[in-house]
Amino acid sequence: MNLNVMKIVYCCLLLLISLTVTADDSKELAELLEAYKTIQGNFEQSLKDEKGELIQESSGTFVVKSPGFFRWDTQDPFPQLLVSNLDKIWLYDPDLEQVTIRPYSQEVDQSPALLLSGDVEKISAIYNIQKVNTDADTNKLTSRFVLTPKVTNNVFIQLELGFINKDLSEMYLADSLGQTTRFILKDTILNKAVENNVFEFDIPEGVDVLTDE
Repeated sequence: MNLNVMKIVYCCLLLLISLTVTADDSKELAELLEAYKTIQGNFEQSLKDEKGELIQESSGTFVVKSPGFFRWDTQDPFPQLLVSNLDKIWLYDPDLEQVTIRPYSQEVDQSPALLLSGDVEKISAIYNIQKVNTDADTNKLTSRFVLTPKVTNNVFIQLELGFINKDLSEMYLADSLGQTTRFILKDTILNKAVENNVFEFDIPEGVDVLTDE
């Protein structure tokens, strides 16, 4: 996972036509996300280029805690760890023996990490929200919400959240370069107590440390 893919996960671990926000759509999404104090499970990720050709597939585990703590542990095909404690964000690549540290900033407010925070008021301030028909979906989604940014300088031009009943099942992101990323969430556990120290990272000895301001 390079830095661009890292941005997808946290900046990700957030339509071709203009959409109008409706109070009902925002309220329904709020009711779904506000129940998510913590969520953890397994993920499968696929990244495609602007032509729809597959660039990368990966899988691993994740833990997210409101209001923005996350631990995204990619295990296959190459191990990498992305951790945030609301102050710093660490990207650890054990194969390269390197860790990149970035400040937790307002940039995260425009990322998929915000979507899992459950802060629908903040989400609504940044994105237009519309619930769309799922009749044509083949993955058995029962509800799907499409979010488009209200400003033109957002990294993502479209975000989607898909639910099976009340369980978040997938996230889809389309960026300004034409790349798309889909996360499939599996074996999710909601609202199990998670201590904040899960979202800390102790830098191993001998690892190169890069600071990205």
